[in-house]
Amino acid sequence: MIDKIQISNHLNTKIFGHTVYSFESIDSTNSFAKQLKNDEAPHGTVVISEEQTSGRGRLQRNWISPAGENLLFTIILYPDFGLEKISLLPFAGSLAIADAIDAITGLSATCKWPNDVLINGKKVCGMLLESSLGNSIQEKIILGIGLNVNQTEFSDELKFKASSLQIESGTIVNRVQLLQRILEELENRYEQLSHFPQQRLLNDWRMKALLFGKKITVLESEFSFSATAIDVNEDGSLLIETEDGNKRNIFAGDVSLAYN
Repeated sequence: MIDKIQISNHLNTKIFGHTVYSFESIDSTNSFAKQLKNDEAPHGTVVISEEQTSGRGRLQRNWISPAGENLLFTIILYPDFGLEKISLLPFAGSLAIADAIDAITGLSATCKWPNDVLINGKKVCGMLLESSLGNSIQEKIILGIGLNVNQTEFSDELKFKASSLQIESGTIVNRVQLLQRILEELENRYEQLSHFPQQRLLNDWRMKALLFGKKITVLESEFSFSATAIDVNEDGSLLIETEDGNKRNIFAGDVSLAYN
């Protein structure tokens, strides 16, 4: 089991990962993080588990992961900036994870709007951003992350669109070393978002994005339509152009994307 001692050994962060709650199995790291009082979970606290029995992704999807093979964790944040930047935290997270993957494995990870990380077009990581006021007026942000690290088998439904770092690199990846690098990169991206205009982060994200100029399928409620991805706006919404030439913004909370 990955624990605080393993994480703290050679961890090069100022704050992130200095407080850790680790479990063999839990219903959801996000759910546990929400229940923690603010004085029990300072900024940068990590909740990690080898297994989640009720893991969740975006749009109420289940997140299923074999025990002991992947990274399933939540980081607790108390942002010192406004809502316009809070909405960009998933972009900071996906960038941090992509950079960490590149550094540790030598693979070339890309970012898919709004918060997925892909390798060779297959999803290896997803995130779920939630908020809670906890026991104070200070908003607590819960960023849940599921990263396929050493998983080698996927269901028939997923095997053509999901993958893992081990499958893509051909070697077992040290999960502790990878988590440490993710926390270091995430702390750097958080500080970038805190201290600089959000366009700096978004420009870095654009360099890792793979959808601009490409045809996409937008899944919205019970119907879908084709469009071209144009750009990402300062609020994190996606600017698209529909087949009839109209431009509109798509928000992460009510759509998902699938490539043609």
